[in-house]
Amino acid sequence: MAPHDVIVVGGGPGGSTAAWRLARAGLRPVLLDAAVFPRVKVCAGWVTPEALADVDVDPEKYPLTIQPFTACRFAFAGASHETRWRRPASYGIVRSEFDHHLLERARAAGADVRDGARVTAVTRDGAGVRVVSERGVFVAPVVIGAGGHHCPVAKAFGEVSEREEVVIAQESETRLPPERRDALRGGAPELFVEPDLKGYGWYFPKEDVLNVGIGVVAGPRVDLPRRREMLLASLRAAGRLPADLPIAPFRGHAYVVRRRAPRRLAGAGFCLAGDAAGLARDLSGEGIGPAIRSGLLAADAVVAHVRHGTPLEAYTREIVRRYGRGEAGWLARRLSRLPDACARVLVRAMLATGITRRHLVFGGIFGMREVSS
Repeated sequence: MAPHDVIVVGGGPGGSTAAWRLARAGLRPVLLDAAVFPRVKVCAGWVTPEALADVDVDPEKYPLTIQPFTACRFAFAGASHETRWRRPASYGIVRSEFDHHLLERARAAGADVRDGARVTAVTRDGAGVRVVSERGVFVAPVVIGAGGHHCPVAKAFGEVSEREEVVIAQESETRLPPERRDALRGGAPELFVEPDLKGYGWYFPKEDVLNVGIGVVAGPRVDLPRRREMLLASLRAAGRLPADLPIAPFRGHAYVVRRRAPRRLAGAGFCLAGDAAGLARDLSGEGIGPAIRSGLLAADAVVAHVRHGTPLEAYTREIVRRYGRGEAGWLARRLSRLPDACARVLVRAMLATGITRRHLVFGGIFGMREVSS
């Protein structure tokens, strides 16, 4: 008998959640990740109440950095608008801590976790899948690809297209010394819509950690360093980033938005979850919630497949039911049809209107909404 029922490639929130769920269901997953945890993960570092509930993390008991947000600002075209909620609508976390916490929980549940195990090849092996890594060769009936934008499982089985729409981003995450933490006191997070509507910047204070970054749709005329410097200049001019406050160097990353040429999500012996499936939210790029939810759904589909022979394509149907077929969302479709000047007027009006900002922008695009206790 093979030592593992399932191979999970990727140890981020999607992969670790899938491995945790599989182990709790009585299967024997092995999880492989190229990094050694805890590892730095480029991400704004905020998570919704729904995502925490999905992964059974109580924010009141979470032992690491977590900052509840009951307010958030949106800035565009020289105006800034604040939305407030009665209860937290999102939480700031540090990804290196959060991901390691979820990975160790998967290990404690019985998953065979192998970090520092970069995957170099994924192929079909008879009735199963063969995964070659720097820490050995593994064969199992099913593999879950949760390895992010460049996931090797997606490259092997997901029919990745050159037409995909890719978002590139840079961020700086700085843990401030005690004498500088007053710079973050009372600070609400703020989102900055790019003037050309191709992306957005962010300012997220989280206890003693400050995360600043910017992400835009990749293209031939996109100058990300220039946009980054413009964001920093704006933050300093507004007093949100003191001129004498040193911040950590910026790091870059990329992810796919499943808006154009969606990847194949499941098939014979495989499922894709999280960023490997291109599930980051349209326009906002929020990916932790979809990664966690898709990790749970992938695990449930694999359990049904291993125990009852249920085709894994059922997972695709569930993802489509929850996240659509990969086409642009309602707002993105309408913005794309308008001249640039008209699109900016529409965005300005939506951000200036409290109910639209609360429900359509924060709730629908960013997943920020309060949950009844």
